[in-house]
Amino acid sequence: MDKEFAALKMNAPLIDSINIRGYNIKYISNKKNYTEEGDQFGKKKPYLVLLHNSDKNAACFLNYFKNKTLANKFHIIAIDRIGFGNTTFKKPEQMNSLFKQEEKEFGNIADYASGIAVKEALNAEGQHMEEVRIVANGSGGMAGLQAYLYENISFSKLFLFNPDLSSRFFLSKFFSKIIVSPIMVWSFPRAFVSKHHDLLLADEYKDEKFEKLIKNVQFSENREATDNGYMYPKGLKSVFFLGLSKNEKERITKISGKKSFVFQANDVNIYTGPEDVLKTILANDVYTLQFNRIK
Repeated sequence: MDKEFAALKMNAPLIDSINIRGYNIKYISNKKNYTEEGDQFGKKKPYLVLLHNSDKNAACFLNYFKNKTLANKFHIIAIDRIGFGNTTFKKPEQMNSLFKQEEKEFGNIADYASGIAVKEALNAEGQHMEEVRIVANGSGGMAGLQAYLYENISFSKLFLFNPDLSSRFFLSKFFSKIIVSPIMVWSFPRAFVSKHHDLLLADEYKDEKFEKLIKNVQFSENREATDNGYMYPKGLKSVFFLGLSKNEKERITKISGKKSFVFQANDVNIYTGPEDVLKTILANDVYTLQFNRIK
């Protein structure tokens, strides 16, 4: 990676990690491109957080770090979601009373770690009041929705490109449970097993918890609009579904109402088209407070 970026006359990004409930989650960051002080007002660059699909990892976003426009405009963070890249799906070994208590409070530890990963990575990178744009793809969409609930909505936006939100059939879930079982897990490549771990992790939120998740996201957005709506000339919108299927759009609309979220068509490959992602972000800055716009 150092050689690739040296050829571009750019600093190579850093690989760092955060520890959440025993999971060591790795991420890539271009933090060293910036000073700690920020501008004359102490404000640093806006953050662009990238969440990959289940057939990818954080390294698939290197085009963003190599793109000089984005690298100069954003503090970029690409996270290896649990089970992919350099973040393993191995359960924490320190199952002491503290972890047992946390499991009662937060449910599945991996589930909690997956949801809070964006917030913890931003904290580790020094984010305070800077703008945050989260871009997620495929199975990363569920993690993006969960991450949204930990964000400050006034300066954060979530862009879900072709998110995988559909409930799975019983046989598909059963097959995944067989793949990750202790008897079978050693028979398959790690990436294949991780994909099925990830599918099982999202199943509960795609099914019985889906309505609650959407309502919580809607509540967060509506609360900001109610408190500060007069400051948004075009209205506040902070969650954008891009390339969602008709059935899933209707499913979400049935829960939230027609005016809650933004649904848009999508023909962008977020891995090969970082500038197209930037155009999408900028085009939707009209729903943002003037002083929190990326422009």
